Amino acid sequence: MCRYVKYTNTTSQLMYVAQEHSIYGSSRVGVDNRKDTLYIAGSYSPSWGGVGTSRRALGLKSFELSNHLGNVLVTVSDKPIYKVSSGTIFFNPEITSTSDYYPFGAPIQGRGYSSDTYRFGFNTQEKTVEIAGPGNHNTATFWEYDGRLGRRWNIDPVVKPWESLYACLSDNPILLNDPDGSEPIPYYVWGGLSKGIVQNPRAPTQWYALGGVYDSKTFNSAAAYSTQYLKPDAFQTVYQRNAYYGWAQSQSDAKGYNSKWFGAAQLVTGLDAVGGTEIPDGGLFSSSAVDKFLQGGNKFLFTHNMKNAQDLLADGKLSGGFTDANGATQSFNGLTGMALDNKMVEFEQSKVQEYIGNYKGNDLNSIISGINDLMSGSLGPSAVKDVMKNSFNGGKSFDFKSYKDRVKLGQELIKKAHNE
Repeated sequence: MCRYVKYTNTTSQLMYVAQEHSIYGSSRVGVDNRKDTLYIAGSYSPSWGGVGTSRRALGLKSFELSNHLGNVLVTVSDKPIYKVSSGTIFFNPEITSTSDYYPFGAPIQGRGYSSDTYRFGFNTQEKTVEIAGPGNHNTATFWEYDGRLGRRWNIDPVVKPWESLYACLSDNPILLNDPDGSEPIPYYVWGGLSKGIVQNPRAPTQWYALGGVYDSKTFNSAAAYSTQYLKPDAFQTVYQRNAYYGWAQSQSDAKGYNSKWFGAAQLVTGLDAVGGTEIPDGGLFSSSAVDKFLQGGNKFLFTHNMKNAQDLLADGKLSGGFTDANGATQSFNGLTGMALDNKMVEFEQSKVQEYIGNYKGNDLNSIISGINDLMSGSLGPSAVKDVMKNSFNGGKSFDFKSYKDRVKLGQELIKKAHNE
């Protein structure tokens, strides 16, 4: 995309000039302000030399640094600024404009500098300086907008009976943006493999999230797709995997399968359990080494657990088998209900033993001790604390490094999930 200008030069020759070339990725990311003459005096005479030639002039490009609503806060050029300090050579970016806004887009005086060469600002829209001064007025496809009033000049093309036809952003400029002036769009962060805003296409492994709350429709769709095609990397945090376990249990329940394993997995990965390792606490409850170890284990196990979810959600059963941590051959064949869940506990804890055995750090003993302290502490899910109290002397006799202890804990939680 480009902006073209027609004018007459000092020798009265008619000229057509291409200036302000928009730079796009998935959306506009900046502008190239080079000026290329296309026609002069009726003849095609490109100033860059025509086909087969190229050039690059630094300082003519401006790149947008925007916030989550698309408001352009800073623009930087492609020209590095050479600096020397104490004998060290380094480069700073050339900042071509800065802006800060009140909620509806009026510029905050003294909080910005805006070059006339960059025409875009609030809501990614074009600033119309000649109407109300720098930054006070924006132009888009469906409106002329005054950021000082938070109102449009023309009536809204989309009629809402509960809202003034001159209202903008549904009076909620923190949550909504309206790039073309037609209809406010809620800002969402994508969960899953990457992040963005709702205007961009959602990949099948992604879902919408706002303030840590996942949109159920898109999350369910992403979970079903990821399970079908085994995309465990779509779930990048303990918090996301915890939500997946809840989804898997809901699917099992809806299909009438008498399995409670994924519900138990959701319980032990919640924010009051393994999920709590992602909450910054400055080492108050557990050390960073313990947190990283548990997070790594959660990620390691998830690939195997998603494969089990794929099989179990197909017909309520698993097939095949595994070698447990004691070297014994175990089989899933013919098992359903609590018997299958108990065998899945043995399978997962065999994988945990593998994860522990492959740990390369020299601080394993202190990590295990830290986990044991957590298990005997006052925090955690009530079901886990009940098992610790009744089976492990309040957690004092529990050893996380012991395959036997972990299996007993898991199977007792399964028994509680089945109300037995």
